[in-house]
Amino acid sequence: MLNNNNSSKALILMLVLCFFSTFAFSQTVYSNKEAQSVGFTIGLTSSDIYRDTINYEPGIFLNAGFTYTISLSEKSNLGLELLYSRNAVKRSKPIAKYFFDYVEIPFYYQQKISDNFRLNLGIKYSNFISSTYDTLDGEKSTGVHVQPLKTKMGNDFGILAGIEFGITKNLFAAARYTISAKSFTEDKSPYMGIFQLSFKYVVFRGYQQIFNKKIETAAEF
Repeated sequence: MLNNNNSSKALILMLVLCFFSTFAFSQTVYSNKEAQSVGFTIGLTSSDIYRDTINYEPGIFLNAGFTYTISLSEKSNLGLELLYSRNAVKRSKPIAKYFFDYVEIPFYYQQKISDNFRLNLGIKYSNFISSTYDTLDGEKSTGVHVQPLKTKMGNDFGILAGIEFGITKNLFAAARYTISAKSFTEDKSPYMGIFQLSFKYVVFRGYQQIFNKKIETAAEF
């Protein structure tokens, strides 16, 4: 028969074994396949008028914002962007520049031809902010008179197509053309075409999660 000292040791050992045998642990394993990415973009916007009978000329200004992509497969992504863009056109006679400010949301399907080359096709929604036009004015210190511009452009949407080239793992050069679905000023007037050349930089990459498994064991008596 076990004495009291041995019984106490056996009881302590049993409690320790029960504690560790009921310990639950989890493990998460990730693959090297990219599942999503977040970045920012900055570039130039060149705007032009097609079906133009007034002889507007292309204007160039900036665009900037954020990008997000989610992987559908090894060869395809879905892309979503949030941009500020200023579209501009101008006239030589009389000399004037017309500016249209938008917050844009491009949404597109992306086909990965290779690790460094991608094709984009999708749509773009543009939320109109404001419009102005500049004319020469010798009485102004800047030499330019900025005035509000009445326009029927308003909110807009269009069809886009573009390409992306990988310069480094995180830096891409992108070119995109969007055909506006809304007329420039009036119902029967010309439409706007927008070409954007930009650089995209990825600041975060998420990778595919293979499993997140919780393993539990319990002592059996």
